[in-house]
Amino acid sequence: MKRKTWIIFGSLLVLVLLGITVWYKLMRREVAQPGWIAETKRDLFLYGSVGAEQEAGIPYWIWLAMPRMFPEQMPGNGGYVALGMSWEPGVEMPAGFSKKRVGYVRVAGNCALCHAASYRLGPDDGPEVVPFVPGRGRDVQSLLAFYKNCAEDPQFNAGEILTEVKSATKLSWSDWLLYKFYLIPQTKKKFINQDTVIIDSYLRLHSHDPHSKELLSQPQMRAFTEALKDIQSPVYPLRADATLAAQGKQLFANHCSSCHAADGKQTGTVIPIGELDTDREALKTTNAQGYVARPLNGVWMRGPYLHNGSVPTVRDLLDATRPPSFYSGNNLLDTKKLGFISDLAKPQEKGIHFTRYDATQPGRSNSGHLYGTSLSDREKEAVVEYLKTL
Repeated sequence: MKRKTWIIFGSLLVLVLLGITVWYKLMRREVAQPGWIAETKRDLFLYGSVGAEQEAGIPYWIWLAMPRMFPEQMPGNGGYVALGMSWEPGVEMPAGFSKKRVGYVRVAGNCALCHAASYRLGPDDGPEVVPFVPGRGRDVQSLLAFYKNCAEDPQFNAGEILTEVKSATKLSWSDWLLYKFYLIPQTKKKFINQDTVIIDSYLRLHSHDPHSKELLSQPQMRAFTEALKDIQSPVYPLRADATLAAQGKQLFANHCSSCHAADGKQTGTVIPIGELDTDREALKTTNAQGYVARPLNGVWMRGPYLHNGSVPTVRDLLDATRPPSFYSGNNLLDTKKLGFISDLAKPQEKGIHFTRYDATQPGRSNSGHLYGTSLSDREKEAVVEYLKTL
């Protein structure tokens, strides 16, 4: 009887300890990110946590394994870079992903997931990551689609994922149990249902209303907002032709400044769609009557142009006849036309994936916004040169 009592007691103790371990690993233990992330406002914006791990976040080893296990679900080679992420050499995570332990180690998104971008000056140059490009935001739908497609693949199961994880690390017995019986099944369900996968409800709110008071009440989001104040608009990395830029400045003042502020300040000018005559598709969901003309600071990093990304370069925008199709996805600067190289159909190096943009399709029209198209070729070159200085 005594022996039976001890067995029952021991079994209950094991169950209690197991429950405490699971609870601790799932929710309780929160560890600050490495100190280097907060040393500069730039790194904080690129890699810092905004607290999304509390609600969202992908278990780190699943996040790491997916590009290796499901390359056929990627649009090209290069892992997360193929999905449009910017990745600095020597840094563990792509820009816009934060890695933090909240119970278990999780990967979640931050503001840079949408706002960071990269460029290259030459085909053999490495990428330069810009933490914030004003007026530009990445659509994360391709990333969410990748996760969903992976989860629907038969290989997305505990056995095969843990085999892949084993090639990278040796999990503790408790982590192995956690991944096998909880994290992998739950992550699969979240990916398929497209629940809070990589961004939480506050980041979704930010995408709809960046100045929401509810959003700014969150300490992490306030920290990001403060960090952003010290991050300047990206400066064009090459020297502009001063004489030509001076001519362009006057032309800009005469033809563009009534709508687009040259000092980087928001004018809030709404141009009626009837005057713009650009594609109306994006207005259907907002019931708006036109598009806001925004400042053009950092415009060299904002291509493709117009609200639907239908024009590859600024120089093309200044012509009434624009390319009917082009290839987006390249981060190689077009230093002559201002934008990114867009006439290459195939990747020239690992990690670059081009997508053909067809401006003849519904919602993708490149018509309208004909301001400046009547200028001479030399005057258009001058405007482009001036825009490099903003």
